[in-house]
Amino acid sequence: MTQRLLKLSQDGQTISLQVANLPAEAELTRDDIVTQLAELDALDFYLYENAIDTVLQSPLSKKNETEPDDDSADIVIAERRDAALVVKTDPDLMAASITAIGAYGGSVPNGNLLINALKENGIVKGIRKSQLQELLHQAVNLAPGQKFTLPVAFGRQPEHGRDAVFEPLVEDASRRILRPQEGNDGKVDMRDLGELITVRAGQAIMRKHSATEGVPGFNVLGKAMAAIPGNDASYNVGEGTELCENDYSLLMATKSGLPVVVQNGMTVDDALTLNGVNVSTGHINFDGSILINGDVSPGMKVFATGNITVNGFVELAELRAGGDIAVVKGIIGRQQEGNKLGCYVQASGKVTSKFAQFVEIEAGKDVCFSLHALHCVIKTQGGVQVIDEFSRHGTLSGGYIEADYGVRALNIGALAGIQTEIVAFSHYTSLREQLNDAYRAVEQQHAQLQKIKEAQLKLLKIPTAKRPPELIEKIKTTTVASQQKMLTLKTSYLTLKQEYQTMLDQISITAVNRLYSGVSCQIERERLNIQQEHGPSTLLYKERALQRLSL
Repeated sequence: MTQRLLKLSQDGQTISLQVANLPAEAELTRDDIVTQLAELDALDFYLYENAIDTVLQSPLSKKNETEPDDDSADIVIAERRDAALVVKTDPDLMAASITAIGAYGGSVPNGNLLINALKENGIVKGIRKSQLQELLHQAVNLAPGQKFTLPVAFGRQPEHGRDAVFEPLVEDASRRILRPQEGNDGKVDMRDLGELITVRAGQAIMRKHSATEGVPGFNVLGKAMAAIPGNDASYNVGEGTELCENDYSLLMATKSGLPVVVQNGMTVDDALTLNGVNVSTGHINFDGSILINGDVSPGMKVFATGNITVNGFVELAELRAGGDIAVVKGIIGRQQEGNKLGCYVQASGKVTSKFAQFVEIEAGKDVCFSLHALHCVIKTQGGVQVIDEFSRHGTLSGGYIEADYGVRALNIGALAGIQTEIVAFSHYTSLREQLNDAYRAVEQQHAQLQKIKEAQLKLLKIPTAKRPPELIEKIKTTTVASQQKMLTLKTSYLTLKQEYQTMLDQISITAVNRLYSGVSCQIERERLNIQQEHGPSTLLYKERALQRLSL
């Protein structure tokens, strides 16, 4: 078909099909249209497919009903379109992207168009020039209608401030026990725990790193996002310490002695120093801390209101401390008649040693061993940890373990299936009693409010003129006070309930390497007996049952 059917508009933006020029004797085909689009250099124009289909499907009689010079009947079938840009912002306003849509015979985008598109959508912050350049490079090569999306602007989350940190510049005995010395060859000698840590007067023993304000963030719209400042804290200037006159971030020792890390500070103990405790020294009962550079021999008793630090072994002895107990080499007992173990260690604070076997231990805080705990009875208000700092040693096997919090060891149980009983979250009964007491208080207060409502109803039955003013005021005052008390009791109950659930969800019994058969575990009221050997495992209270999960 040689007759010109398509016409380019004067502005060069649209292509129209001239209906009046359609031949009556021949059928119009799509190939005819494509050929003439090519002649007009308009193959890349956007095609109105519905309009083309309508023309191709209309009967010839209807196509030729128009006058030869009637332009109003022409049908627009294609148009030139510039490349399009679509800007999209993430819901959290922390990133924005641009989608470039390839031009239909029109112009490709340039840098100004990209910047204007971002401005029109309020994107003013975090714009990456390199991303815009990449988008322009890709947009030039897009086929008509092809899409290419690239993130081009990024917000920055605020960096919240760091809480104050108190960094010990010296180690206390409990930390040293859990960190065996590494030799020049890189090997760790579990027998070498280094020299006992002491400090001298005037020595810096702790540094405070103050809380930071944090760094504000922003979103792509330019809105600032405030950082939460860290919580600051003051030094706990304990006995035997003082702040440095020239640098208040440093805590100094005022005397020689044993350093002890406490919350937000340290103390330096004036320790009673002994070479050992045996029949020649007799039993020791001291108001303060005790440093024993040797062993505590069988049958001996050592009592201290402060800490007890033993640089050797404790064997078949009794130790009681108002603070922490740290035994560098190990604690040894023996099975005796009536299931007694012959060695008893009790501390209001932590108990730390290299190992313990056949020992009864009670602690107010954590109990930690770096090598093993075998056939011990351990009861603690903290947690139990049997693993060294390098996670190379640590076996908890045999005996009975009762911890208010979690239990963690490299290996739990033994290949021989030794019976080992572990009870974590052991204080749940007392916590549930607190919960029940709080719930009963809410119920009692609810009953009290019901009585007040009954009194209000009785008052309403009395004619207004005969209602005693003092009774009205009393009921009003009582109602307000009771409602406030109810709110307080409910808040207290819900807080306790949430704290209980959070604690229950977080407490676990974990074997970092192996969990053997013969181990009986309990968290809250749920028990689980291990029937076969497992690899790295953790036991959690989940969905009202005690479940073992692989690590």
